[in-house]
Amino acid sequence: MKETASIEQLAALVDFSADAVVLVDADGVIRWANPATPDVLGYAAADLVGVRVRDLVEPEDQQAWSALVAELFDRPAAPVMGSFRCRHRDGSVRWTEGVARNLLQEPRVGAIVVYYRDVTARKQTEAALRATEDRYGHLFEAAADIIFEADAEGCFRFVNPETLRVFGYERDEVIGRRFTEFIRADYRPSILQHYDKQTREGVLNSYVEFPAITKDGREVWLGQNAWIVLDATGQYTGMQAVARDITERRGAEDALRAAEAKYRALVEQSLVGVYILQNERLVYVNPKGADILGYAQQELLDLPSAYSLLHDQDRAIVIDQLARLGTAGASSVQLTVRGTRKDSTVVQTEAFCTITEFGNQPAILATVIDISDRVKLEDQLRHSQKMEAVGRLAGGIAHDFNNLLTAIRGNAELMSNRVKHDPAMAAEVDEILHAADRAASLTRQLLLFSRKQVLQPVALDLNEIVGNVARMARRLIGADVQLRLELAPTVAQVLADPAQIEQVLLNLIVNARDAMPHGGRIQVSTENARLRIGAPDTTHSGLAPGPYVLLAVADNGVGMDQSTQARIFEPFFTTKETGRGTGLGLATAYAIVRQSGGAITVTSERGEGASFRVLLPALTGETP
Repeated sequence: MKETASIEQLAALVDFSADAVVLVDADGVIRWANPATPDVLGYAAADLVGVRVRDLVEPEDQQAWSALVAELFDRPAAPVMGSFRCRHRDGSVRWTEGVARNLLQEPRVGAIVVYYRDVTARKQTEAALRATEDRYGHLFEAAADIIFEADAEGCFRFVNPETLRVFGYERDEVIGRRFTEFIRADYRPSILQHYDKQTREGVLNSYVEFPAITKDGREVWLGQNAWIVLDATGQYTGMQAVARDITERRGAEDALRAAEAKYRALVEQSLVGVYILQNERLVYVNPKGADILGYAQQELLDLPSAYSLLHDQDRAIVIDQLARLGTAGASSVQLTVRGTRKDSTVVQTEAFCTITEFGNQPAILATVIDISDRVKLEDQLRHSQKMEAVGRLAGGIAHDFNNLLTAIRGNAELMSNRVKHDPAMAAEVDEILHAADRAASLTRQLLLFSRKQVLQPVALDLNEIVGNVARMARRLIGADVQLRLELAPTVAQVLADPAQIEQVLLNLIVNARDAMPHGGRIQVSTENARLRIGAPDTTHSGLAPGPYVLLAVADNGVGMDQSTQARIFEPFFTTKETGRGTGLGLATAYAIVRQSGGAITVTSERGEGASFRVLLPALTGETP
């Protein structure tokens, strides 16, 4: 009865416990169970009375249970903890964990009270955690990337094998050292600032690249992702990082940047214009391309349409040709096209266009050469060849015509002696002789144009020539035309036939007078000049660089258009009305100047007058 009373007293104490409590006798038989017991094993408390605990424990854990009971009786004063798997009433296996104690504290006598609870969920979580740790541990060990963790001071807590392999150290040579010790010295301050800023701003993850130094002194570039680690209070406790060896990639990037810089320099310094066109707009133009069109580079990039730079007469055909690129196998096209410069002048170009990419979008790449000078030279060559052909023709005609004139004049002189006593007849014969003289003068001009007239060159001072011609010219040009002289104080001498140079100047003055039917101003000037390589006069006239004397005749008359200027030096070409000119004046001037080793050019615009420039080689070889 005493034992029963003790059991009842114990039951009263634990009836309301949330943990399962059972009283087990010395033979391991359950004598009493509290109401919480069914929640653990699924049995009602009454059903458990009389059941041996060993029968509830899974076979794998029965030996451990027996050892626990033995320990309770061997050390009755101390509680013993244990975990066992038990069979639930529904057949499932549950993990239980509890504390057991010998109540009577007498060897092999008494009872055992066991407090226990269902820890199946916790055990499953622990098992899953161990599996996860094992799995990620294997990944950590086998990773091809550097993985490490550092404490709040930046010292390595642990590192994976790849870290040791890359740096060439043993584990005990790394653990406890600051990770910044392995960064190249000049990069350490910036990396420390980077991670300090990350920590202060609470950025959990960041990426940075830096060069590290291995144990044998090699430089290795790393790309590193790092996460800051915070404790429960939000305090920084360290960092975890994954880094990859990017040395090869950095080397390739450096090589690519070097190649890009080299080819960019080639394009930027190229003497060929380079343009990239995308959706009608220029997205790139090199300095030469901007120079060809007379714009700043940014001005061209700001244009809403690059097609506005094309000459009106060429725009439609160019747009059509470019639209064909990339279709029907047309990967490139070569064009001769005129462009309009910023100052509205026309530039002749050759363009080679092909399909390319810019910003991962299709674009048109055009390489362009300014051929304006070449076109002018070709025009001059054609003009020269035409003049040469006309000159040969004129020379042949002049010789034959001279022979006819000799016969005409000879017979007219014989007739003149015979008709002296017949005034009417004598007057008619005189008209024949005067006409023959005029024809002979024309023949001489033709011979001069054809370079078959013999010149008698001497050393000349062009200022003296201008002075002599000016006195005579003032009587020819009339009162409504002013003749102004602007002569250099001293000019170098030239080697030329004085009579022929006078004729050139007189022809130019008379031509200027005829271009001012309502009066105006003619200005004659001289100066020393030196032509340099690439200068317009050198390029356009074909003269060699060196010292020259310039003779210029300018007027403010009606001027000429481009088509007239192209033919102004052709023989028999004239814009004057019938009977006012033979068309040989400027052609003769051209022939005399060229035969004297010089060049004559004209610049004019309709309504803006004309300016003729005669360049003759300086005789001294140097200008004064």
